[in-house]
Amino acid sequence: MSSINPEADSGSATAFLLEPLPTPRWGSQTGFGAFSVRAIAMIRAAPDTVLDCLLDTSTYPVWNGFVPAVTLPPASASDPSFPNSHLTVGRQFIEHVDMYGNGRSSGLVKMKLLMTTMEELGHSNGQGYKVVWLGQGYPDWALRSERVHVISQAEDGASTYEVWETFSGPLACLVKLFVGKTLVKRFRQWNQELKTYVEGMSQPSKS
Repeated sequence: MSSINPEADSGSATAFLLEPLPTPRWGSQTGFGAFSVRAIAMIRAAPDTVLDCLLDTSTYPVWNGFVPAVTLPPASASDPSFPNSHLTVGRQFIEHVDMYGNGRSSGLVKMKLLMTTMEELGHSNGQGYKVVWLGQGYPDWALRSERVHVISQAEDGASTYEVWETFSGPLACLVKLFVGKTLVKRFRQWNQELKTYVEGMSQPSKS
């Protein structure tokens, strides 16, 4: 994984269109048209707070203009520790995507995903987490997509939140051609809006 861009420390999220980055399921994805979208933000909150907001889809209508809604199947009876609105490993879900980033309630693109990973990472400077969502909207031979979220503890109790999604397969070149630049904007928006929401939650209430 490439290093954090210094611009990410400026207070705003940054995003990039890159050569394909490796992902857990598909590894190093190559081939014509393969690419990754990557965004980074410094969030002034603890990693577990960032993780909870990322997994709690009931908050998405409040802060997420890119994915203002998520449809989830009923929670598994074997895992009652999480509310039904939380993403857990093994749960399929559908993102309702607004490619304009306006948080609309209609005219949205539906994307099917599967949460495959939620692991705690050991860092020398503190805690961290990795969450992985596998795209399931197309046959693997046509389009493979996998989104990786990494939350790492930074200085002063803050967190570095990094997300990238890698696309490969015959349809990847079309995705890049038609919506590649838009995805960069939307990934940056996702990070910035998550940052704003989480930091607002973390502010002490004024009496």
